[in-house]
Amino acid sequence: MQLLSPAFEDGGTMPWRASAPSENELPPLEIRDVPVEASSLAILLEDLDSPLGPVTHWLVWNLPATTSRVDALNLPGEGRVGMSAFGKIGYLGPVPPEGSHHYRFRLLALDTELDLESGATRSRFDDAAQGHVLETADLVGIMERPPPEPQD
Repeated sequence: MQLLSPAFEDGGTMPWRASAPSENELPPLEIRDVPVEASSLAILLEDLDSPLGPVTHWLVWNLPATTSRVDALNLPGEGRVGMSAFGKIGYLGPVPPEGSHHYRFRLLALDTELDLESGATRSRFDDAAQGHVLETADLVGIMERPPPEPQD
């Protein structure tokens, strides 16, 4: 299974427009080679370099296993959107406080649809998905806050 983006390469720099301080736009994601036995897909985005440990910025589940593309304008209606670590439902782009941070999109192929309503927390998602993950694929992007503009 593969998770790719035409906006950046795995291990490459994510576009700044994906960040919360900019346009907060979910980069387009392409999904390939999903296991035939998958019933649904889930995707999450987390900051791997937070001093608090991994911080969830986005979480979606119950996407059809046939989903091949997800972007800011194309999230299948069947999908359920969870709560970020910041208490918001929906995509909350990266906000690197300082230095370079690694942000991981993780795709999960599940053998079932999850019985969770939109707005569920990451811990509820993890509990529901436990024992149902068939395969995972990761896409890591690096983002760094640009230096402040010089002031006159």
